[in-house]
Amino acid sequence: MLLALIYIASCLAIVAALMLRGAPDISSVVYGSAVLVALVGVPHGGLDHWTGRRLLASSFGERWWMMFFPGYLAVGALVALAWFVYPIPTVLGFFLLSAWHFGREEQHLCVASPLHEWRSPLWKHLSAIALGGLVIWVPAVVRTDELLSLLRMIVPSTGGDSGNGHVEQIAGWTKWIAMTMLPLGAVACIERTLVRGRRAAAWVSLATVGMTIIAPILVSFTAYFCFWHSLLGLSRLRAEEGLTPREFVLATLPLSALAVVVVISVGSVLWHSFGDLSFGAIPASVQTLFIGLSAIAVPHLLLHEWSDRARRRIVPLELQP
Repeated sequence: MLLALIYIASCLAIVAALMLRGAPDISSVVYGSAVLVALVGVPHGGLDHWTGRRLLASSFGERWWMMFFPGYLAVGALVALAWFVYPIPTVLGFFLLSAWHFGREEQHLCVASPLHEWRSPLWKHLSAIALGGLVIWVPAVVRTDELLSLLRMIVPSTGGDSGNGHVEQIAGWTKWIAMTMLPLGAVACIERTLVRGRRAAAWVSLATVGMTIIAPILVSFTAYFCFWHSLLGLSRLRAEEGLTPREFVLATLPLSALAVVVVISVGSVLWHSFGDLSFGAIPASVQTLFIGLSAIAVPHLLLHEWSDRARRRIVPLELQP
């Protein structure tokens, strides 16, 4: 698969660049990540309203949008609010949901292994969390101090609490989950490699592990999210909609442009607030990036899981004589 080759090549290039030139400064990583997420990550959910229309139009007709947009935006707003009200379950839930969604996307488009045909549904979901979450679980174990520093930037302070108590608990729980998921991921990775070893997609997990060990967390997460998960999502979305590459680019371009404008606007606000885009603005930037990303990601993944379940119910009926 071409996308898998692109991602593996990206991982190798990142590792080589880090070994030759060292880690980039934090400000370059943060703002580079924000731009990449705006250009590549956000558009892969940019046509969610098309998916919503397919799901709701049969029941609500022309008024489908009256059900879709308020519900979609409400879920995003609740997720963003939950970061400030219930930070510990929100962050842990975001990690688990993201891992599950990443892994499910791979299962849909990469056909991990024919052994999944007789594996239980529970194993499919656990292996999705284990493999899709490698970009989270590996750093939680091998880059614990860096994860703590990153969480201190991301997790909002609540009331008089500086947030450090929450951060310690989140890091501890994340490491415990990682220690549980990594052995499952190793089993699923070996299974995938043995059965599908000739396909490039079978080596994606190993490339991810290698990159996450060597690269800073923000670098490895951005590379995985933009150069693998988002490209898979874009490819899948274009196939579902039956669009040519040109039609697809034109359809997603408005959201990409809007996302870039938002990034520039937030950068301008931070510039005026802190005097420059130096380390003083970094925590606010990282917090905005992750809370905003989660507010978009949760309704997106719930919508597409709903769509997949609806498709699985419809397809057997279409195959009946």
